Amino acid sequence: MAKKRIHQLAKELEVASADILHKAQELGIEVKTASSGLTSEEEELVKLSFEEQNNTDIDNNVEDENDSTQENIDEIKTENNEEKEINIVEITEGSTPEELSDLIDIDSTQIVSDLMSFGIMQSITSKLNNDEIEKLLEKYNFIPEFIEKVEVTRSEIINEVIFEDDAKNLKLRPPIITVMGHVDHGKTSLLDFIRKEKVAENEAGGITQHVGAYKIESGEQGITFIDTPGHEAFTQMRARGANVTDIVVLVVAADDGIMPQTIEAINHAKSAQVPIVVAINKCDLPEANPTLVKADLTKYEIIAEDLGGDIPIVEISALKGDGIDDLLETLSLVAEIEELKSVYETDASGYIIESRMEVGKGNVATVIVTRGTLNQGDFLYAGSSFCRVKSMFDHSNKVMKTATPGTPVDIMGWDNSPTAGDQFISIKSQKEAKAIADKNKDLLKNYDDTVYSVELRVDDMMKLLQEGELTSINIIIKADTNGSVEAIKDGLLKLATEEIDIQIIHAGVGGIVLSDVDLASATQSLIVGFNVRPDSQARNMAQSKGIDVRTYKIIYELLDDINEAVKGQMTVKTEEAIIGIVEVKTTFRAPKIGVVAGSVVSEGKVVLDAKARLLRDGVVIYEGNVASLRRFKDNVETVNEGLECGVGLVDYKDIKDGDVIEILGEVEV
Repeated sequence: MAKKRIHQLAKELEVASADILHKAQELGIEVKTASSGLTSEEEELVKLSFEEQNNTDIDNNVEDENDSTQENIDEIKTENNEEKEINIVEITEGSTPEELSDLIDIDSTQIVSDLMSFGIMQSITSKLNNDEIEKLLEKYNFIPEFIEKVEVTRSEIINEVIFEDDAKNLKLRPPIITVMGHVDHGKTSLLDFIRKEKVAENEAGGITQHVGAYKIESGEQGITFIDTPGHEAFTQMRARGANVTDIVVLVVAADDGIMPQTIEAINHAKSAQVPIVVAINKCDLPEANPTLVKADLTKYEIIAEDLGGDIPIVEISALKGDGIDDLLETLSLVAEIEELKSVYETDASGYIIESRMEVGKGNVATVIVTRGTLNQGDFLYAGSSFCRVKSMFDHSNKVMKTATPGTPVDIMGWDNSPTAGDQFISIKSQKEAKAIADKNKDLLKNYDDTVYSVELRVDDMMKLLQEGELTSINIIIKADTNGSVEAIKDGLLKLATEEIDIQIIHAGVGGIVLSDVDLASATQSLIVGFNVRPDSQARNMAQSKGIDVRTYKIIYELLDDINEAVKGQMTVKTEEAIIGIVEVKTTFRAPKIGVVAGSVVSEGKVVLDAKARLLRDGVVIYEGNVASLRRFKDNVETVNEGLECGVGLVDYKDIKDGDVIEILGEVEV
């Protein structure tokens, strides 16, 4: 049974949290803050103590009432003369000391100091609960009137531009198709067959990790596909796909039937009010039962044409290619009925499907043009991002000079990674495009929900969680794409419970760097990386500061780990990993040691006695340990990145110029 926290009991008894805290400590109960928990026995003990105190106070008041009447009158007069004005102030629930400082004109450091005097340890940017705010404002002669925080969405801050085009200027365009369905039901395999490219083999765990957009030649206009991952943690990505799509292809496995993500996909398609075409996949399997699948779909108002409904259903085998031509013909027919048209001769606009950082290319965004023609050299803005289109590529990395409506392209030239789902607009003026992006950036800053706290080690954090002393887990997310960031964010927030809140301190695209570790140190955060790694500086700083950095390639494992943290059961995991890389520049002989590699530590560090691997032309030719380590004439224990040193290996002399030595060690993962 969950413990009742002191501030909860205080509210119930209509007394200050500090009074409950003090009384509990008097009774020998080990509690430290208003968030400390009480067992049912401890709770009863505190309640009884307060009842006895109240009864005693009442008796004393009755006995002394007649004798002290005049004295009380005089005292009241004196108090009234000295009483300060009490003001009522509207306070947003969950306000921070910094926000309170602006409201009541008291320095935020003074507020933090006063909180500490009440036994409440918070930083200037930590959210305070209502009891803490009441206790604090009482000291300053304010009475808070709490108002709920108004949640403002990104779309409410940055308005989408709606274009009204003359019907005579509209021309047919390719339909934009989103493929949805349950994990492992064959969405990627379907697109793989259609595009004749092997995508599924390159995806971690066999599951698509982020959205991709592809155009194929089929029919007069061609067809554009958005591949939306099917795992439930990617709900936001799937919803975003439905928002820019014309037709949804719902993939259902003939041997598996309707599953949770199938239902979600149906709901997203319905909410987006787009036509649905069902592809019953794996019909080549002996256990396939497409008739049963059709019957099950009727429960969700998806009724096949051959059952009297209006939903086209095609039986296919993505593995063998059976029924794929029928599916493409069906999609072209539905697109023809929908009469999908756009203006071609105007400045381009469309939507960001995905953004990422690519080595050698910088910030790259996959976009779909929905109106106008996009040209190399155009100036764009999307949310708070600006772009001068340096280059455009299709899904096969072919350079493109223009992109017309319904066409997906990868664009280089962004000043930062645009947010997936944002509308992009092309305008003639570079200055104006930058100005709009900067304005949007300023608007978004006002809704930054970052929360800071104090530094904690993981072991301490787990202990505090188990004891009920910690009510929030702070997390920094770094991932390879914006879509992955959003999906992880959404999945993590769903893990929060009534007892344990999850705060996303920061989330961004790119590797884990020094600034992430500094932020984690200042905010007691865990750092989780998805398809990214920390650089050597960040790794070393994290180790020295005791910051827990965890990296993952499969999203299930990430969510499972944090779920364990919520339960207070996460442990520090370690694995053998490369902690340093040494490049051999020359070799020489040394007395009593033998061959020594005159080297430079190009990454990380080299440690005496550490495990080592010698690579020549990328091939491991030796595995052993570091026998000796010298810096100039001195024997040393460690040599850090960027420094020269002499390295000797145990029982190995065949070291040559150009060899690479990998230094191994146990690191937290």
